[in-house]
Amino acid sequence: MQELDSSPRPARAGAYEALHQLLGDYVTTDPLERSYYRRDLAAVPGALGALIGRTLPDAVARPRNTDDVVTLVKHAAAHRLPVTPRAAATTVYWNAVPTRGGLVLDMNGMRGLIDIDEERLVASVLPSTRWQELDALLHRRGYSVLSYPTSAPAATVGGWVSMEGYGIGSLAHGGLAEQVVALEVVLPDSRVITAGAQGELPVRAFCRAEGTLGIITRVDLKIRHAPESTRSAALSFPDPAALYRAIPELAAIQPAPYCVHFADANYQRAMRSAGFEPPSDHATVLVTFEGDSRGVAAGIAATLEIAAQRGAEVLDEHIAEAEWRERFMALRLKRSAPTVLGAESWIGLDQLAAYASDAERLAKRQKLSLATYGTVVKPDEATVMSLFPCDESRAIQYVLDLSLTRQLFGTAFRRGGRPYGIGVWSSPYRARAFSPAELTEITTRKQQLDPASIMNPGKLYSSPLLLSRPIFDIGMGFLAGVRRLSKVVS
Repeated sequence: MQELDSSPRPARAGAYEALHQLLGDYVTTDPLERSYYRRDLAAVPGALGALIGRTLPDAVARPRNTDDVVTLVKHAAAHRLPVTPRAAATTVYWNAVPTRGGLVLDMNGMRGLIDIDEERLVASVLPSTRWQELDALLHRRGYSVLSYPTSAPAATVGGWVSMEGYGIGSLAHGGLAEQVVALEVVLPDSRVITAGAQGELPVRAFCRAEGTLGIITRVDLKIRHAPESTRSAALSFPDPAALYRAIPELAAIQPAPYCVHFADANYQRAMRSAGFEPPSDHATVLVTFEGDSRGVAAGIAATLEIAAQRGAEVLDEHIAEAEWRERFMALRLKRSAPTVLGAESWIGLDQLAAYASDAERLAKRQKLSLATYGTVVKPDEATVMSLFPCDESRAIQYVLDLSLTRQLFGTAFRRGGRPYGIGVWSSPYRARAFSPAELTEITTRKQQLDPASIMNPGKLYSSPLLLSRPIFDIGMGFLAGVRRLSKVVS
């Protein structure tokens, strides 16, 4: 366990102490309270985290409104204090973990539904509102969100905006950037702007920035009338090849499915090992439709027709309903091991079968229990997660196992994929996530808006030394070799 650095760096201690005068009890420099902010959901041994950066913040502030955020950012800019915005921190990339100490802005105090424009079907929301919470608030008034992340019970509106925003409902309604009407953002120089669909700083500029360009303080997003009907069909595929032929066909149904979620047979086995009863021993697809009753019925009929053509078993409706209710619980399989590692990638639907085959060969070669599941988020693409068990308490073996995540990403890249999310841990794959033109655009924008690099530094635009591309490639290659050798010896 890492020892707590009980005080900020002396050169800036006065700047951090002055925060108490600005926000009073809404600021803390207590070492124990600060320690809660040095990680997200990623299972990272303390020694490895210490090599990556200074993850213990010097102070934590909890703003209550936009004025508080402006006050804090203005102070940070004047003293060149690193600022890390954070709410639920539900990712595993360290997007919301400090790498240079500094000030963490815990945004959880800015939560709730501000207003609904019923004529325009637009809701104004505070950034740390949970998606499930927001949908419940809207449903009370007869409305619903268009889409939400698979981590909706915990994930926040502002956080998902910053993470590109594709998940459940995206197949039918598009990505979050297409749904956001406007963002209120406090820039690194403390200016407050409203970003719209067009302009020098449009909404899309903040929709993959991972909190590095400013702090979102309000989100205006499109909503819909609550759907009249929701129905799901659960299909089981004894033949995995038939599964991957069926997925593009299911995604192409009109009206579009609200969600198409799939899981391979290894995922079902992992669920059983974790103590849960999977819907089938074979690969499955859950296809869900939402909307008017006639359109939903037509979608279910088309789904059953494809199931018959592809030799799939249609599972009982009660199983389908249960799978839909449990759609936020895909990571329950973590109970089958002390820890899990993996890789989440964008994969084209036409490459899913090839990716699955490559991943299966990797698993056999590495004597690995690899479980894969995914969600179709565009007519031609899915986000795919492949996971394997490990144990963070066995530090040496854990570090060796990290080399497998690189091999999983490599498998995705060979099939035209790219990583979903960058943060710190996926920073070596930046050139895979963005085209050269996109890299130039985002880097130029960062330099213009944040020349001192105080806003969520150490993410997206650069890598810590150990994760710089040459060192990372050599190191991961070495770890992979040692792991293979250790498996042969054992």
